[in-house]
Amino acid sequence: MNHLLVHTNNRRLNLAIALFILFISILSSCTKSDTTGTKTTTFVGNKTTSVTGDTTVYTFENLVVTVTKTSPCYPSTEIFTFKADPSKITGATTLTWYFGDGYSDTGDSVQHGYNRASSFVVLLEAKNSNGTVIYSTSIGVDAWGQQLKPVAIFSFKNDFSNNPNYITFNSASSVNHGSIINYNWNWGDGTTSSIATALTRHAFPAASQDVNYPVKLTITTDAGCTADTTLSVYVPATYPITGSFDAVSYNSCSGEYFVFTPTATNVPTGSVYSWHWSNGTGDTTGSPMQYSFYYMNDYDVIMSILLNGRIIYTVHKTIHAKGPNPSPKAAFEYTWVKEYPTDVLVSFKNTSISPAGGGGIDGYYWDFGNGKTDNDYNAYTETRYLRGATGTGTQSYPVRLIVTGNGCADTTYQTVVIPAQ
Repeated sequence: MNHLLVHTNNRRLNLAIALFILFISILSSCTKSDTTGTKTTTFVGNKTTSVTGDTTVYTFENLVVTVTKTSPCYPSTEIFTFKADPSKITGATTLTWYFGDGYSDTGDSVQHGYNRASSFVVLLEAKNSNGTVIYSTSIGVDAWGQQLKPVAIFSFKNDFSNNPNYITFNSASSVNHGSIINYNWNWGDGTTSSIATALTRHAFPAASQDVNYPVKLTITTDAGCTADTTLSVYVPATYPITGSFDAVSYNSCSGEYFVFTPTATNVPTGSVYSWHWSNGTGDTTGSPMQYSFYYMNDYDVIMSILLNGRIIYTVHKTIHAKGPNPSPKAAFEYTWVKEYPTDVLVSFKNTSISPAGGGGIDGYYWDFGNGKTDNDYNAYTETRYLRGATGTGTQSYPVRLIVTGNGCADTTYQTVVIPAQ
């Protein structure tokens, strides 16, 4: 009976020991596992970091990891080189690197390139001869991808006609990975600008000569890649021209023409004067310029000064033209209304013609030749003429009509003959 009890207790003890060993085994297998099987992991602490150029050194308690990368900028390919010396880790025989993108490599010095821009955590495991992980640590790396190729492009235009020196620039630059963080402009006039936006404006200095500035744009990406391009930007000269022109009318009432003479000052040598008549005809060039208008009207004549085909100054003036036939044509007819013993009542009718170029008759002046006149704008009027004594013969009276219109006048004459009593 006692023997059976002891045997039973021993079985229970052995079972407990077996269960304990199994528990320890399961706990050990859950600490960390990969394709190498069960591992024991110890994480190295007290990390310090130093960066020199493209090389970063991570120093742990008994492990130094050096990471060096090449440029990601085209035509280069970004390659990371990872180095570590396992000799100070007791029992370590191999180093395995897990790059964080699904790839791994084994060795004291390995290289790896990432296909995309991102931040990755690189896991380093030191293993003994049995393949057991005895040390492990991790570091972070920032990758930019492969062969980043920024392209610098920009355009420009003058948005301000009154200020040809103030020019708008717009960059259409791009990069296949990442983003552009800086636009550096060298304006070619001794000044530069460094901005974070693609659109900018620049005021070039005023000059007495036309200038072509070599404007250079250099872009920088967040990966540190750069690209540049240069365009020749034409900036016209600025001239202190002032003044206008004179317009003098000749033969204003019979075949009117004008002579236009520039009076502008500070006009550079070699300039050309162009005239726009605002009457539907083409522009003409010359100085001075003679010109006739075909219709009576007010015309906004514009004088432009051009140098090397570019307008450098404009001025305009309103010109009142009377046209080629601005004068009215005076004419009248008369009839006897009634004869009296001592005089005759005569009626006059105006038959004058208005100016052919437009406008009307704005005044009549009658001189009846008998000492009487009439300027009351009467198209019909009457007057009495004295008859001479019997036997004295007829009396002749010279009648004059003056009509005005468009600032011009015309005169016609007729003679009224009155018989004696």
